[in-house]
Amino acid sequence: MVGALSSCSLDDDSNYVTYPQPDLAYGLIINASPASGDLFFYADANQINNAALNYAKAAGYYNFILGDRVLTVKNASGQILASDTITLTRDKVFSAFAVNTFNNIELVTYNDSLVLPANGKARVRFINLSPDADSINVSGTTQTFATGLAFKEATEFIEVPAGNYDFTFKDSEPEDTLFQDTAVQLVDRRVYTIYTKGYKTPPANSNDTFSTEVIRNL
Repeated sequence: MVGALSSCSLDDDSNYVTYPQPDLAYGLIINASPASGDLFFYADANQINNAALNYAKAAGYYNFILGDRVLTVKNASGQILASDTITLTRDKVFSAFAVNTFNNIELVTYNDSLVLPANGKARVRFINLSPDADSINVSGTTQTFATGLAFKEATEFIEVPAGNYDFTFKDSEPEDTLFQDTAVQLVDRRVYTIYTKGYKTPPANSNDTFSTEVIRNL
């Protein structure tokens, strides 16, 4: 049902598969749910990750057979926390995120793109996965990447010149700065997802403040 293309560090160039196999789909799994603890992802009855996936960790891409798959997220005790049905077609590439607070975990999937950018370019998208951020604006030094990006909403992949970027994340209204991510390197001919996580206003006894995480899709 599912097998790993790569289950090692997503930052290790050697782990990326550049030649898709026929009649398969490919998926990343990501834990973006604050205070969720150890999570295990399943495709139908088949466990995807052997090692528990902690908060803000990702693994993949994994191979998936085609058809209608029921994705589920379970805790370490095997309790189902969330599920989602996804139709997988040949060469479909996706990311499945566990999101929202631990008491309200949801499983949300997004279509990925592994199309190589042009020479000298990178591609990046942004996803708002901060549970109490109603909508945010994302900007760089000279470019606005998103305006009014709602919780669980993603931008399209945007092609930009490769290089180092300073990103600012603000509330849409009022425009208070929530986080600044500086010197983010977008490498030539690579594809990235940057998602927000944590809380604008953390609950009692939580250190999961608003921040970002970078995933290299390609």
